[in-house]
Amino acid sequence: MLKHAAIVLATMSITSVVIAQNVKSEDVEFRHIKLPLSPLPASIKNYQSFIYASYEAENQKKREQYENELNRIEAEYQREMQEYPARVKEAEDRYAAELAEYNKKSMAEKVLEKQLLNENNKPVKRLPSTPYRRSVSQPQLKNSYDYPALASTYIQLDGYSNSDQDAVRIEVTLNGYEFTEPRQTTEIKKITTYTKGVSSTRNVPYYSTEFNYRHTMSVKVTNPNGTEILYVSPKELNDYKTFKTPQSTTSSGVNRDQLLKTYEEKILQENLVFLNELVNDKLGFKRTPRKSAISYVKSRDDLYSDIFVAYNEAVSGLKLLIDDQESATAKLTKAVDYWNAALQESDMENKKARIDKEVTTMLYFNLLEVYFVLGKDAEMGKIIDALNLISLSKSDRRQKEAYEVEYMDLKKRVQANKA
Repeated sequence: MLKHAAIVLATMSITSVVIAQNVKSEDVEFRHIKLPLSPLPASIKNYQSFIYASYEAENQKKREQYENELNRIEAEYQREMQEYPARVKEAEDRYAAELAEYNKKSMAEKVLEKQLLNENNKPVKRLPSTPYRRSVSQPQLKNSYDYPALASTYIQLDGYSNSDQDAVRIEVTLNGYEFTEPRQTTEIKKITTYTKGVSSTRNVPYYSTEFNYRHTMSVKVTNPNGTEILYVSPKELNDYKTFKTPQSTTSSGVNRDQLLKTYEEKILQENLVFLNELVNDKLGFKRTPRKSAISYVKSRDDLYSDIFVAYNEAVSGLKLLIDDQESATAKLTKAVDYWNAALQESDMENKKARIDKEVTTMLYFNLLEVYFVLGKDAEMGKIIDALNLISLSKSDRRQKEAYEVEYMDLKKRVQANKA
């Protein structure tokens, strides 16, 4: 009897090992196409992008004023140089006449004027100053750029060709770099030191340099006949950003011009990227990077071989999404079929079931990810409804909530692209 009991216990132990699940999740990085919120008409296949600067007119006005002032000063200088010899001769003739008149006076008259009247009326030769060109300060201009190069680098419409044939026009207007003068700030901190068990506190100044900066921009999109499709001047670009150097106990100067230039280039690039993403979110078939997790069950036998095959098909399919959509869809569909077939065995009340609660939840999240990238919003909705019936862990609940947000966004995009 005892021997029989031991055999039964051993069998139960083996079964437990076989059934026990070891769910593993692996991160997968890939790109997928996000549908536009406001798709263009299907007849439109091309785009062209342009960048302008609203301040170039003011720059040109300042250049012209500067050139006009230079020309005026040069003309004035040349005129004075031409007149200079005559003015010198006039001064010398005046001096010669005054000297002749002075020399007619007697010695007594000269001494009397000098001693009694305290006057020395001997003429002095006063030649006119040599003409010189006055300098003109160069105008303070906002930076100009190679605008076509900027447009081709930063403003692209995913899913469309860059061609002027029946193209939508994407026009970005730069309003100019604005900044406050860099200034040094000081913060007094109490620093406590210990020497031989005795503490002492002193005030230590910490210095840093800071300034605020921004570069506002707008973007307009028009269809081939000139009708405006989109215009926006994002509020996000109106807000000043703050640069602040790390604090230091030494007060050292900074290269003002280099600092301002560095952050002008930085915000120019950041804002153009922001506008490009905004336009693609609305109108383009945006190639969007994504990092997600696909799970499988690790086991020593073939009990979960179907789940592992599905995992491999899903990972392979996700990485092919951009380069080979047809093959990617086939692989992802195969993975979905495996997972849905496994869900037919789901028994969440039985901890020893092959597809218990943990594996069931895992399969639901795998399906959510694949349905999302395939644009299957209705299927996503059904999976979310199923997860709402399960008592989830805190981390799983947060994951479900994140998918709910993505589901609502996907639903809007799918609906917009049905027309």
